[in-house]
Amino acid sequence: MLTSLLLKYPNAAIQKHYPTERTSKKIWFTDEHENEFIGIEASDLSREEMELLKCLFKELSGSKRLNESPLANEWVEFLFEDGTIPSARPSEYRVIQFTIHEETDVHLLKEAFNHLLPHHTLLVLMNEYEGLIIEEWNEVQLDEEQLRSISHVIESDFFASISFFIGQFGMVDPGFIASFHYEREMYKYSNMSIRTNSIQSVVTSMPSYILKHLPNEWKYYIFNKTSQVFSEDKELIQTVKAFLENQSNISQTAKKLYMHRNSVQYRIEKFIEKTMIDIKTFEGALLAYFAVLVYESDNLPKK
Repeated sequence: MLTSLLLKYPNAAIQKHYPTERTSKKIWFTDEHENEFIGIEASDLSREEMELLKCLFKELSGSKRLNESPLANEWVEFLFEDGTIPSARPSEYRVIQFTIHEETDVHLLKEAFNHLLPHHTLLVLMNEYEGLIIEEWNEVQLDEEQLRSISHVIESDFFASISFFIGQFGMVDPGFIASFHYEREMYKYSNMSIRTNSIQSVVTSMPSYILKHLPNEWKYYIFNKTSQVFSEDKELIQTVKAFLENQSNISQTAKKLYMHRNSVQYRIEKFIEKTMIDIKTFEGALLAYFAVLVYESDNLPKK
């Protein structure tokens, strides 16, 4: 089957043995039996073609050709290839995943990251679009503001957008791998489904991820009434969402929406009256937040 790809990619190389010499110019794939290998010029592949080939075939890890650091490759082997625990100091670490959404010069990108990241982090490139930031526990941690600054620099220098997913700290042991793969699954979901924020985390993604696994009949039963209310009054969802995102503070919500405080209060009371959900309580606010996510998922344009 790999041979047929030569019709589409005539510059590709087919061989029966594992490719020992690999450069950043070729991306290698193999079949499920790993008895045939094809190397396709990276310049011949669009992002969409790359994603399709990754669905059909197994991509050989391209990270080792992109990372000069032996420690970076230790982390790749540990997280993806059942390798031994990296030679890291006894401390807690977390993984910040990122995706570049446009084509860039990967070598210049790596140089930029190395200037932007603090010393207690390690850059690990997985391929031309994806990478990891391994962060050791530190009194001064990478936060959303710093990641947003990095994002702005990448966007202005490379004309490329970037998204991040902040993992949780943990000791580097066999359980760390399991936690990372749960975070990776959540990140893939947030990249496809959450369109309002380029910086996600377990905390921000968990509500949507939980709703994804809730049976549709349950979602209809629980949220049908609120969806009707939001459909009848399009401005109401903006007020409710802003109210919840501003810690249920009327004054902060009014400031955020450029509205009078009494107008916000009126809309909140209107929502409570129509849905019988008291969003001034913690439980009510939680249910209302889920209702907002369900409505947005059903009605906002897809990515």
